[in-house]
Amino acid sequence: MAELLKQRWRLVLGRYADDLNANLSSQQQGQDQVLQTLYQQGLVERGFDLSGGLESGEPQIIQWLEQAEKLFPRSVNDKLQQDAVDHYGLTDVLKQPGVLDKITPSVDLLKQLMKLNAHHNPALRDQVERIIRGVVEELLRKLMPVFSHCLTGRLNRQAHSPVKRLANLDWQTTIRKNLKNFDGERLRYERVYFNARQQTSLPWRVILCIDQSGSMAESMIYSAVIAGILTRLPTVKLSLVVFDTRVVDLSEHADDPVSVMLRTQLGGGTLIGQAWQYCEQLVSAPQRTVVATVSDFCEGGPLQGMLGQAAQMVDSGIKMLGMTAMTSDSTPFYNSQSTSQLQQLGMDINALSPDQFADWLARVMGFRK
Repeated sequence: MAELLKQRWRLVLGRYADDLNANLSSQQQGQDQVLQTLYQQGLVERGFDLSGGLESGEPQIIQWLEQAEKLFPRSVNDKLQQDAVDHYGLTDVLKQPGVLDKITPSVDLLKQLMKLNAHHNPALRDQVERIIRGVVEELLRKLMPVFSHCLTGRLNRQAHSPVKRLANLDWQTTIRKNLKNFDGERLRYERVYFNARQQTSLPWRVILCIDQSGSMAESMIYSAVIAGILTRLPTVKLSLVVFDTRVVDLSEHADDPVSVMLRTQLGGGTLIGQAWQYCEQLVSAPQRTVVATVSDFCEGGPLQGMLGQAAQMVDSGIKMLGMTAMTSDSTPFYNSQSTSQLQQLGMDINALSPDQFADWLARVMGFRK
């Protein structure tokens, strides 16, 4: 107990408590460094070195933000970031000439900037928008083929298509039809055959319902990109709804992930039941509607109200899906009590990567078994 008290006082008092000779663990040493960086003199006053890490795309300020998020509970980290912005010059550091212009775009960088709402700061908006575009382009390149493959309809092996896509290749028919061209050593292909795909007579309505409270930055980034992909698929009619204690319909911007992210305002509370009430109003054909909610499911309103709304939507035939939030190291975080009760009502909740979500959605909509 005495050693624990010494460790805590050492973290509170910093270098002024060196005489305590507290034996700090490796995690506590990291926490001590994060606290000293912020509170000893502040970021600007101590001349926070931004130049050293620019070439690698990881300046010290971003490393500090990542370490704070990794080493402290969410409530403490939120306080550290707020103090960094309000009292210790974090925004001033980011506004220094050329800082953001020279940083390589990455999801981790963008996540931290969005948590600071840097995209709403007029002095930083152009630089942050450049970073957003870089991240969006890279994620679209990786995820677009996955979603297109999963959600463009089942292969129709009874019909062939003039559309030549490797995913549709009918290699058995191709070999059989060209066997007449086999000369004993090689097979010459006069024609390559591709399967057609069965298209659903009516598209599915997919409503992405995204929690934009302060802890959801990374989920918001991926959700915006996924929304942009789904708007391009003929099998899906997409609505995009974001919420905290308010509900904002961004469906008209869903085809542009950059526009969506520039319009988000991370922070505030969480009223999931209220968001679902709005989503229900968008439904015209419940049996062909998916409401996919991305959240930590920490409801800020009455829990029974949220559960009642979920039960009503499930009973109507709406397919209710939930994706839990994740930390920077891909560890799911969510309210286990509320998710357990929602699952008992018939809502399907999982912790998934974006590519896994594509496959899950395809199965729910009947494109895959």
